[in-house]
Amino acid sequence: MRTLLILMWWVPSLLQGQNITFNLLDGSLTSFPLGELRTLTFDGDIVTLTLHDGGTSSWDTNLINRNEFDGVAPQEVRVAPRLFLDGPFVPDEGLMHDSLRCAGLVPLREPFTALGFTQVGCGGGEVTIPAVLERMGSNAIVDWVFLELVQANAVVHTRSALLQRDGDVVDIDGASPLLFYAPDGEYHLRVLHRNHLGVGLSSALSLSRVATLLDLTAGSQVYGVDPLKVVGALRTLWSGDITADGMIKYTGSDNDRDPILIKIGGAIPTSVAHGYAVEDLNMDGLVKYTGPSNDRDLILQAIGGAVPTNVRHAQWP
Repeated sequence: MRTLLILMWWVPSLLQGQNITFNLLDGSLTSFPLGELRTLTFDGDIVTLTLHDGGTSSWDTNLINRNEFDGVAPQEVRVAPRLFLDGPFVPDEGLMHDSLRCAGLVPLREPFTALGFTQVGCGGGEVTIPAVLERMGSNAIVDWVFLELVQANAVVHTRSALLQRDGDVVDIDGASPLLFYAPDGEYHLRVLHRNHLGVGLSSALSLSRVATLLDLTAGSQVYGVDPLKVVGALRTLWSGDITADGMIKYTGSDNDRDPILIKIGGAIPTSVAHGYAVEDLNMDGLVKYTGPSNDRDLILQAIGGAVPTNVRHAQWP
């Protein structure tokens, strides 16, 4: 039940005239309008809902039997992408490593709003729970990713989602296909990350409540010339877009190399910074400018290595 409650936290305020009803184990009912929901917080097993007028309601999640919509349920479409980020990708395993999760660095709240990514429609403020980040194995969480639904060259909805080691992009429960509160229709999809170059689809998808599977690891549906890095038979998103401007640059103005040097302090290139940082391109929890497993080399690899003035761009239809 706790996961269901979390999923309700980011339902957009435009859902006027719709209510959610909680049926408690003692037979009592309690309802509130979805359009008035502002925040949801947990303290142990106690969930507290705060409405836009400042009112709050709290329940013990162990006492909730079920919840249901009263009136017209919101329109939903679902998509189940699969992709790899080059920074943490381990070719011999065919998986990404989850060093950030192992170090306790993956945040419970999506990082993109704070980084300046534009949220549209139902996007922004997605939160998961600690239990999701405790899972190990191929379904362990690597990081958050950012997705955009596009119609007529305009972004109409955004969502932040979780990325598993095996490449599956899942909702905030760590397992379900990604859900957008949007009507059935034809959409282009873009996938972005906080320090990898984003990609877009070459053709629109017909999305509905039935999850649409989308495997980007083969690269066949992705728009552009070399939009993904070739790693054997697989494809990965290019690592290196620290500035999140849709370009990977090693030199010149607004390049992606200088932020690494600044992050480690600037004066001593062998210094190392620790933490969850956009400058950490290989996503091992360390920011390094020189030495083994440094982050600067990934920028050079992305632009081709031989000509440092080269630039690699994100490409959309």
